[in-house]
Amino acid sequence: MKKTVLIIFITLISASSIFAKADLKLIDTYLKVSGTKEVILSLPFQIEKGYLENVKDKNIDIKSSFDANHTIEYFKIKLAERFDDITLKKIIVFYNLPIGKKFKNSSIDAMSAKNSENKALFYEKLGNNIPSYKRLNILNAFTDRLELSPVAVHLIGELLGSINAQLIASDNSEKIMDSISEQIKDTMFANSLYAYRGFTNKELKSIMGYFYSNTGRYEQKIVSEIFKQFITESFLQIIEQSQQKNANSIISN
Repeated sequence: MKKTVLIIFITLISASSIFAKADLKLIDTYLKVSGTKEVILSLPFQIEKGYLENVKDKNIDIKSSFDANHTIEYFKIKLAERFDDITLKKIIVFYNLPIGKKFKNSSIDAMSAKNSENKALFYEKLGNNIPSYKRLNILNAFTDRLELSPVAVHLIGELLGSINAQLIASDNSEKIMDSISEQIKDTMFANSLYAYRGFTNKELKSIMGYFYSNTGRYEQKIVSEIFKQFITESFLQIIEQSQQKNANSIISN
């Protein structure tokens, strides 16, 4: 299977010069300044975490199916096919602004496992310091808009890993699928209380202004589609690995 994946990546890389619209150096800059690179590299781990928590077989080595360099190349090629230089430059301008840098750093910081204790303590104290109704409304609108912020993607990987495992083991797939958007929205809102605790309401509205703009909407649309494609293909690899293991087990018995 790894040989097949390698061949696919080599084919994609070979074809990239034909289909690429955006300068790959600009893609590299975008991945860095937006925090998307960190999120991409974390996705296999998040998918594995969510998947293995919901299956009996804990011996499926999901991370071995993903090479960090190949994963980054996959996203670079897909992004280059969908973006153009002018749009990328506009997006990079936002992430290079002080508010864009603060947004990216806070989002990445909230994802870090090393902050799990700080987050737990924050939520514990939250009961005695509930945000105002105005603040809660702004955060609710904020998380509705930021469907593909780094924090959202990080959560989606883990949640979809969990949901995919449940789908494989359940006949009631429709009910499980109906719960996806609500799970993501609820988790995003709760996480936003911590992730953006250092932002004023004015700053949050400023970030929302970008993500409601044509450029911001386009960035989210394209990145969303590529992440979903990657996650889908990842699950197909996981299922293939699981099925192969079961087949080998049957043959050996």
